[in-house]
Amino acid sequence: MMFWRNVARSGVCALIAGFASGQMPPFEPLRGIAYGALPCREHACHDAEQQVSEDMLQASYMGQWGASGRDDLGTIARLGGNAVRLYHSLGLGVDTDHSGFLNRSAEVGVNVLAGYHTYNACPDFDCFESWKQATLHGFQHGFQQGDGWHPAVAALILMNEPDLVHPGSRAVGRIKLVLSALDGVLAAEKEAGVVAGRTRLTVTWSFAMHHALDGSFTFATHWGFQDTKTGMSNPAVAGYNPRCSRAELMHAFETRWVHGLNTQAPWDFVDAVISGEESKFAPTPWFVGEYGANGQLAATIQRDLENIAQKAKEDDMFLGAAFFQFQTAHFKGGSETNFGLFRLGEQTLSESNGLPVYCLSTDLSWLPGTIGDRASAVAAAWHGSLEGIKGLCADGRRLDIGTESAIHV
Repeated sequence: MMFWRNVARSGVCALIAGFASGQMPPFEPLRGIAYGALPCREHACHDAEQQVSEDMLQASYMGQWGASGRDDLGTIARLGGNAVRLYHSLGLGVDTDHSGFLNRSAEVGVNVLAGYHTYNACPDFDCFESWKQATLHGFQHGFQQGDGWHPAVAALILMNEPDLVHPGSRAVGRIKLVLSALDGVLAAEKEAGVVAGRTRLTVTWSFAMHHALDGSFTFATHWGFQDTKTGMSNPAVAGYNPRCSRAELMHAFETRWVHGLNTQAPWDFVDAVISGEESKFAPTPWFVGEYGANGQLAATIQRDLENIAQKAKEDDMFLGAAFFQFQTAHFKGGSETNFGLFRLGEQTLSESNGLPVYCLSTDLSWLPGTIGDRASAVAAAWHGSLEGIKGLCADGRRLDIGTESAIHV
């Protein structure tokens, strides 16, 4: 932890320069930002002239995250973040090199929490083949470096809220999804000769209540965390027969696994619920994959993030959180616009492979009072800054979501 105290004293710019040598920060204390920054300002991307993919690592989006473009990864570091959480990095089959994103992440000291496309085929809740092929495809498109994962890849999020994506899975099917997905990843690593290195493994569950394997109706600490451990030690409880050995599954769980969950609930409530259960799933640590802060004042967001960081320093069972999220999801609309540090402005800064690169604005004009001051709250909590961020809109005008016009500068 002394490393990060020294970082706070020396400043964010020195931090960014310090990672040019390839050294990456540890996984914890995690100060991440979820990233799904599609270049769309209208619902369902109706303003896009071509198909828009949610795989943010592809070279087509370099104008957004690259150093020569808007440099979103540099912005995450300047805000005080040390990780970027993604969703569809593996599994969509995008045949372009992904190493540019990973290299830029390494340059600025931002760990990559790469997410699999949770919606891929899992016949009878068996995801082995889909996840194996997605991993092998990833190795061929930038995720492998030498005989290991790219050094920027700190974790693989095998699934995001599979309890909601597969509502009919119930307790047995839910754990079978996880076991088979992990089994597929391990099989791909073995086939490609890729060693695990520092790359952790996780699933981020929802904060809903479900029935566990034992029939109890609980939070994710039981039906997610504890049931996963049960399934790893005895896959038969989920009706799963591993292609790799049971010993390999359990070894991966014991040496690489971290538990994860997403939440929009206030941090004090989440902390009270989960902390009281830590002894039941110890020694495997946990983290928050999405801290939504929905409808929270800026002061509350700052206080929550400070408390999260403090707990991550003091509690070996807790690793930190990823803030949800970098950019407002204009393409989703509705309640999804309650989230985001930045929104897309009217100005088009450039184009990247035919896709516009819009300026970013911290003015979330549709959120009342300080509820919209999300970026400043994050920067304050993490001892970062909004100064020097590339790609900010040139003026402070309050702009409407989904405006169709664009000003080229």
